[in-house]
Amino acid sequence: MKKENDNTSSREAKNQTDDNTVHKFFVNNAGMKLISVIIAVVVWAVIINIDDPYKTRSFNVEVETINENALNSVNKVYEIIEGSTAVVKVKGKKSVVDRLGASDIRATADLADLSAVNAVAIQPSLRKILSSDVFLECSQVLRVSLENKESKQVKVNVIASGEPAEGYTLGECTAKPNMIEVAGGESAVGQIASVRVFLNVNGATEDFTKKLIPVAYDEDGNKVESATLSFSNSVVRVFAQILEDKAVPVKVKIIGEPASGYEYVSTDCLPEEVEIAGTSRRLSRISSVVIPVDISGMTTASSKLEQDIYISDYLPEGITPVAGFENVSIRITLEQVIKKNIDISLSSIGFSSLADGLQAEITGDTDRASLLVSGRASVLNSINSTNINAYVNCNGLTEGVYTLPVIIKDLDESCEVIETSKLKVRIYKGDQQNPDDGTQEFPVTSASMPPEEANTPVPEEGGDEEGTEPPDESIY
Repeated sequence: MKKENDNTSSREAKNQTDDNTVHKFFVNNAGMKLISVIIAVVVWAVIINIDDPYKTRSFNVEVETINENALNSVNKVYEIIEGSTAVVKVKGKKSVVDRLGASDIRATADLADLSAVNAVAIQPSLRKILSSDVFLECSQVLRVSLENKESKQVKVNVIASGEPAEGYTLGECTAKPNMIEVAGGESAVGQIASVRVFLNVNGATEDFTKKLIPVAYDEDGNKVESATLSFSNSVVRVFAQILEDKAVPVKVKIIGEPASGYEYVSTDCLPEEVEIAGTSRRLSRISSVVIPVDISGMTTASSKLEQDIYISDYLPEGITPVAGFENVSIRITLEQVIKKNIDISLSSIGFSSLADGLQAEITGDTDRASLLVSGRASVLNSINSTNINAYVNCNGLTEGVYTLPVIIKDLDESCEVIETSKLKVRIYKGDQQNPDDGTQEFPVTSASMPPEEANTPVPEEGGDEEGTEPPDESIY
């Protein structure tokens, strides 16, 4: 019995020892196990690379067209409608295929092989030589639309944007070439109305040159887009002139005379000042813009009394108007010349330039004087018997009776006295009181007379008798 128990204890002890050994193997040798796994992976990779299995990759490639001259020879152009890009499959050794990129692959469509439905198979190829063979495959086709080829010469228009620096303005913009040939499908070329290049002049202070890309536009200002279009020049060289600004007044010079019976009054001009541009040397020579206007034979009904004038027609070479000042509006005012009879009360007529100690009176049975005046209607219509200043010139006269004309003082220079009444005036010595016969006297000092009217008509000997008339030398 005792022997059996000893055997059992020995077995349990042995089992316990085996368990401890296994535990120690997995726990105490973890680093060794990890290194073993890494070595196994490396060995596997080496074996795989030594074997270098085949692999297939797909690439998206831009399709190139070749032999386009085959279409040009029959005066045709094409536009791609399908197949501008293609998927190319490449099969080869993994080590080779993995080093390829889309740029290493070429996909071409030979336009000389177009079918009846305007399609051609896309052919893939490699752009470089590889260490081992690869297989390329592309199942796509390139489809195009064909159209008759057409071309035409179109003027190049420079479209400027932005503003030069303050005090400067954009002058002439010159495109070289100024005409360009556009070729392409007849439907696209037929839409083209202009070719434009776009120039930015923002902040410019001096002349500059820039290369710009031409763009085609239709009559409505819409861009004409077609893959068939091509330009004889891919870029257009544009020279931009930057000029200095200067503000100068506008002066209107009236030439000629209006029709008979009409008189020139004034000219209105808007704006009264314009801005011009040019080089500083040329601008220094200009102080104003003079616009001659011929009014010969015009009346108040003439259509050219109001007109727009283009400033550039009156500027010297090399000087241009700044944008917004290209023209001015001119309005010429003419008035009809009329004649008007003005009746003046004798009580309103004074005497001018009486000698010291003399008095004067108007004699006779009339109580009014009459004048016929010619002048502009607006001026004469404002004159009446209450606001007119009339007098008789007595300069240099002595005692006696004289027949003298009535003169209007301060008459507008546009008016002219055609006829005037002549009054009998008696000059006598007195004390500045009214004579006994009741005739009112209107003495006027010589200082109040204009010098040019100080004629001195004198009576002949015995001129104190009624009816004596001095020579008619008065100015009126």
